[in-house]
Amino acid sequence: MAPQSSSSGHAAVSIDGTSKIPRQGSADSSPSLIVQTNSLSLEELKSRFLGPSLLTFATNTRNGTLQSYNVELFKSSTLPPEKREEMKHPAMRYLVLTVVESGDKSSFVGFLEFMITEEEGSEVIYTYELDILPDYQKLGLGKKLLDVAEEFGRRVGVEKAMLTVFDSNKGARRFYEREGYDLDEISPEPKVLRNGTIKPSTYHILSKAFWADEDGEDDDENDDEGGDEDEDE
Repeated sequence: MAPQSSSSGHAAVSIDGTSKIPRQGSADSSPSLIVQTNSLSLEELKSRFLGPSLLTFATNTRNGTLQSYNVELFKSSTLPPEKREEMKHPAMRYLVLTVVESGDKSSFVGFLEFMITEEEGSEVIYTYELDILPDYQKLGLGKKLLDVAEEFGRRVGVEKAMLTVFDSNKGARRFYEREGYDLDEISPEPKVLRNGTIKPSTYHILSKAFWADEDGEDDDENDDEGGDEDEDE
């Protein structure tokens, strides 16, 4: 099942990547990691960089029962026409989360939109949007999708994960900071006006270096379920 447009009114983490179109590697060099990865089919991406342990999982519901979920990988050409028009970049990929119901039936729960790209000379996995339906927020599902995307980036071999969050979305920023994201060096600085007033940026670029957390403690298991995405702000 393909992701629904965020225009449907579902609460979402507004991760705005509109500052510029990502570069796809240098034209005067041999195929880069970015070009090679983005040229792979969905099946090749899944077999090389994802697996059953990442794409199928179970977690507790609010009443304590165990609920199973699946994560599927899509690209823009496989989306519905309205979403395809919105997200035209051919290198954009989507992790789509569905809940397993009776029999073989499953229902859409949310999605994460990402791209393997380059930012200021660094090969990164950039998250552009993370959207979880309201009924499924606060269950750790946004964190799970983010974990899958990060592991995908590690296996591809990029340097770090990046995303953009609006300054007004305090809940989303707290969520990402708990997941190990900090202000990136390219995040815009506050502006000092002529009268001395400091005007903060309307958005922040956050990043998480993969090499930095290899020797650190992994406290994902101890992270509380609360704080999925925008915390209803």
